[in-house]
Amino acid sequence: MSITRPVWRQSRGRVVRHDDHGAGHRWLELEVKSPFAAPGPGQFVQLRLPPTASPVLLPRPMSVASVARSRGALRVGFLYAPVGAGTRALAGLGAGSEVEVLGPLGRGFPLGHRGTPVLLAGGRGVAPLLFAADVLARRRRAAVLLFGARGRTQLARLADAHRRLAAIGGRLHVCTDDGSLGPRGNVVHLLERILPGLAGPLVLHACGPHAMLKAVALWSLARGVPAFLAMESMMACGTGVCRGCALPRSANARAAYVPATASSLHGSREWAMCCTEGPVFAAEDLDWERIE
Repeated sequence: MSITRPVWRQSRGRVVRHDDHGAGHRWLELEVKSPFAAPGPGQFVQLRLPPTASPVLLPRPMSVASVARSRGALRVGFLYAPVGAGTRALAGLGAGSEVEVLGPLGRGFPLGHRGTPVLLAGGRGVAPLLFAADVLARRRRAAVLLFGARGRTQLARLADAHRRLAAIGGRLHVCTDDGSLGPRGNVVHLLERILPGLAGPLVLHACGPHAMLKAVALWSLARGVPAFLAMESMMACGTGVCRGCALPRSANARAAYVPATASSLHGSREWAMCCTEGPVFAAEDLDWERIE
């Protein structure tokens, strides 16, 4: 395979919007100074807070939920839940605060892949998939979005999802584990339910908890349907240097691994680096029996 030069840069971002977004989530929007390339759906950035704002040493990897240009500046949005020390400190930033931004990082969703795009979201995993739906619409490809969560209150940005899918000619289907909204079950159950109405061939793009992604991957592999999954791992650097975000390669991926063509920022025959070779992986590239 060919090795492409990374395009990430370190820049500064200024908070232009930061508010509650329901279901325990926050919406953060940064104006990022040039030069900084626009991230694509599935890519991420590393945010490092000023030492005075956070006791946490390492930056926070944040999946990109939106990108827009306003008066020549790049505005990058994020949907997150303040669950750890770093994100709780992030939640305390007000308008005008500055953070260091490293990115764009990783490989995003291959939205040019042939087939009817079916987007499968779990919880806040909906944010990069709404971003993907917008990009697909600009390419005149309508997407189908399947959105699942534990219950109705965990369906982050549900009203926004309804509005945006309607505006771009897409379709939205919702399910919950407890049956509080839509059919009871997960997104794979929902996919089986609506499958007869989908025009093939299909291509799946998914973002959510690893248990959900594993179920999507196994479903796709059993049926020969291409699937691309946005994974999470412990990322300290985001650039492949620290080697902390390894994910196990599948047997086929190990057999196809050619060390002479692998970047030094990628993993080994046994392990893939989530930050540089992902975070979006094809289902057949990972060993799902060894992923928690």
